[in-house]
Amino acid sequence: MASQALLNTQIVQGEKTISCLDDAGLDVRAAYWVFDEDAVQWRFTIAEQAVDYQGTRSVYEKVMRALSGKPDVLPIRDVYVVSPNDPLVSLVRLAVITPGQSIDGISFTGKVITGTRVPDMYVYRMFRPAITAIAP
Repeated sequence: MASQALLNTQIVQGEKTISCLDDAGLDVRAAYWVFDEDAVQWRFTIAEQAVDYQGTRSVYEKVMRALSGKPDVLPIRDVYVVSPNDPLVSLVRLAVITPGQSIDGISFTGKVITGTRVPDMYVYRMFRPAITAIAP
């Protein structure tokens, strides 16, 4: 199914939302719009490391505080939070990696990665920190 066009206003709101989250100290490893074919709409999603050890509720509370009262950002009800280990994030990182604090604009449409069809996406950030070895 072909996705509906992502509006420029949505793209700009996404950029401003990520900037506010960065300024508030959230560790946003991935940020993107993904087309939800079942709901037939675009969904703004961030992957934040704290989901893995504090849970989504705690991260949603941080997101809410970061965005509260800020102009031109997405409302909290339009922000989805996942783990950086989410299957879609892990799959897309095989094809796209951006610098840690970047806010890029990568249209990702009609792609297949390792035999898996990826829904249409607009990627701002897809960061994977370097793995560091711990000396004995």
